[in-house]
Amino acid sequence: MSLITISTASINYTSGTTDCQCSIETVVLSVGLTYVGTSVSLQSSDLPPDWTDEQLCVAVAAALGVPVEDVSVAVYTPPAPPEPTPEPTPVEGV
Repeated sequence: MSLITISTASINYTSGTTDCQCSIETVVLSVGLTYVGTSVSLQSSDLPPDWTDEQLCVAVAAALGVPVEDVSVAVYTPPAPPEPTPEPTPVEGV
């Protein structure tokens, strides 16, 4: 399980950076397990413009000073399609 999850990463062509939004898993004594949001801006020298998820994780780990094993990319799971509405059962004698 990773401690840091990258939820979005977008290339900012104007500034030449890749800007990432991440959530960091942490434990707060009075609350328990919670997540803290942070942003990371990677320079083009840190990450090529045609990066892969693996390269993105390595660059974010280096920027945050954590082991690469602690970083992952969020996986979008689409919601399940709604269940079909059953046809009403006719009542005899009505």
